[in-house]
Amino acid sequence: MAFPEVGDSLDIFLLHSKIHEGALATLFLAEDQLSREEVVVKIPTGDILNQPIILYHYQNEERISRILDHPGIVRFIHRQRSRQYIIMERLCGKDLRSKLGGRGRSLDLDDALKLMDSLCEVVDYLHGQFVVHLDLKPENIICLSDSKIKIIDFGLASCRSLPDLLGLDLQNPLGTPWYIAPEQLLGERADPKCDIYAMGMILYEMLTGELPWSRSSKVSVARRRLRHDPTPPRYYNSNIPAQIQSIVLRAVSRRVEGRYESVAEMQNDLKCWRQLPVTAQGRMRKRASLWRRCFPGKFLQKNDIKREPIRCSAGKPQIIGAFLGSSTSSDMVLKVREQALIHSAEVTLVHVIEEMSNDHTTQYSFAVDGERLMVEFEKSVQNLRRFSIDPGIRLIPGEVVDVLEQLSKSLGAELLVLGTSRKKQSFLRGITVQRHLEKRDLNGCQIVVAEKVRFAPASDLKDLQPEQLTEQQVLSCDLFLVDLWFEHLHYHTDFIYQLLLSPDGEFDLSEKNCRLGQFLLSLEDSGQWEAVISMLTRIHLQYHELAEKMAALPLHDHAGIRNLYVTESLPLSCDFKKELSRVSSFLRSHLRCQPPSVPFLTDPWCPVATSDLACYGPLLRAFILDQDLSVLVETKDSASPC
Repeated sequence: MAFPEVGDSLDIFLLHSKIHEGALATLFLAEDQLSREEVVVKIPTGDILNQPIILYHYQNEERISRILDHPGIVRFIHRQRSRQYIIMERLCGKDLRSKLGGRGRSLDLDDALKLMDSLCEVVDYLHGQFVVHLDLKPENIICLSDSKIKIIDFGLASCRSLPDLLGLDLQNPLGTPWYIAPEQLLGERADPKCDIYAMGMILYEMLTGELPWSRSSKVSVARRRLRHDPTPPRYYNSNIPAQIQSIVLRAVSRRVEGRYESVAEMQNDLKCWRQLPVTAQGRMRKRASLWRRCFPGKFLQKNDIKREPIRCSAGKPQIIGAFLGSSTSSDMVLKVREQALIHSAEVTLVHVIEEMSNDHTTQYSFAVDGERLMVEFEKSVQNLRRFSIDPGIRLIPGEVVDVLEQLSKSLGAELLVLGTSRKKQSFLRGITVQRHLEKRDLNGCQIVVAEKVRFAPASDLKDLQPEQLTEQQVLSCDLFLVDLWFEHLHYHTDFIYQLLLSPDGEFDLSEKNCRLGQFLLSLEDSGQWEAVISMLTRIHLQYHELAEKMAALPLHDHAGIRNLYVTESLPLSCDFKKELSRVSSFLRSHLRCQPPSVPFLTDPWCPVATSDLACYGPLLRAFILDQDLSVLVETKDSASPC
């Protein structure tokens, strides 16, 4: 897949200009052709085998962005995507680094305190969502009018409700070396006090134009803060009030227990600083003595820090799908999808990086393979998200059998599904890896090599009669019914988006053009499935009657479309799910022994009634469509320029 360039269309976005091109991603200014607003599109590069952090950074920000909603945080826009990228609102402002300028330049105290008050409000919200940013710095704070700010870049953040894959798989300290807290250098990623430390460093720089540590990307330089206390800010600017210095030094305390317990506590002190007592620490203006600088205290050690364990999962059953370098992973993904739906399990997709080299030829080969693998990952993720399964992707270096053994144990996985190798000379590699793993103790984890699906209900059901179905075929039918529900939700929302994008276009509304319609036609031709046809035809006709109603509305009648969507379309999706459950029961009634049930078809709840930004796939799209329609109704297709 070629990397997009200026002038290209990417789904519904027209790329106008390139804003930034970095090692991890390229940012484009683009036009959202639905809302007509200017947005920023962030596309990760594909060199993920040489730089795994590219994939982890993108995956992390994409996941965390779905749970954030605050005026002080860049607004993320969720759309159907054909490749990996993130869409954000365009911000009309400059980052705090631009406001600060070069070294030695400081801000007026009142201006700095106003900015800090806004920063405290936003970070306090983040911590309330159990999100720790972990990369707060002037470059990631956009200054708007009236001292308002917006925080950007959540690629390194951690969230208590999500597995911390960055902490699990990337060993080096993550963050900007001259802002991160000492404990981050030792692997801490869950403590909100890491952000408090970074906020103290930002305030220090705003008031002095300096930092207590050298601006060096070397970890050895950053590690000095493990044993040295920071230089008092009044050493650089004697006009800083003693009470403010006390606040700064408490925020950047080398030891976690010396810092503020919460952002709210720090914010309160900043608001009421004049009422705080003047202390000896606040009056200090000198650097530590030469003796102290040469012979500081002992290093902070990992055991000095009470770290929360890095989160692997949320307690659900775990399933691992291993690519094994496969370029055709569809069979593996289908098997993973089947088992995840049956067991309501979490899914991890893993690729083992077996070769590590600094050779330029190898690195180039890795870059090419990484681009292909990135595309394969996206196809697999979208395949699973269509069924409301949100897989985590991991790139782990090492020997295949050792890595899969360790991963299976650490996750407590119940099933490990192996794909087939891309290496032609290793056709039976999946089976070979299986045999090696079976000789090891995986704590009861079952290992299977994915096989090609032999029975496809969409095309093969018509050739059988209900009483001829086997248990495995009925289970395949159940999974197909789940697929039909999500497919029809996607089909219907896609039709509405087309109507919004091209209101005067021509639409083929014939019933045979949807997957459900094609399925019903095939069953009618067989003459064996009148019961199933009668259960699904009513819903099918109602969907298409509703589409005709929407198409018949006056041009740009967004309110009318939204009314039909909320009052008729979403309730119809719930009715459709009930009918699919009836079909499943009908098929199972002909069996003596029942296969595992699929919770989606047996649970009474309706997904569209409870969907929110934490969901994914067609459910997320259905939720976002309601938001988009509301915005179009309010703005009448107008977007405010910067």
